[in-house]
Amino acid sequence: MWICDRWMQGGTTDRRGRSHPPQCTTSREDRKIVRMAVTDRSITSRTIAQHIESVTYHSVSARTIRRSLQQSGLSARCPLLGLPLTQNHRRLHHQWCDERCGRQN
Repeated sequence: MWICDRWMQGGTTDRRGRSHPPQCTTSREDRKIVRMAVTDRSITSRTIAQHIESVTYHSVSARTIRRSLQQSGLSARCPLLGLPLTQNHRRLHHQWCDERCGRQN
């Protein structure tokens, strides 16, 4: 009867407690996370978390996504901090630097 009680209380029949918290994503969701990160390199962990939440209807934090990607050997997805410069921006920046430093082409 104690096995039934343990199953009803904790959902498991193990005698020992866990040394780590239960995982909030399934292995199938983990594969989906990795696939999304590999196919779109510019996607952020927050965007992946929102997509997983819209599909599975349970919330997953962006931190969990980053941890899952790190365990899979991928770097964490963080939003781009600055926009890349266009060719015109680069040319004007180099022109400004040349004028400021007094160099001639």
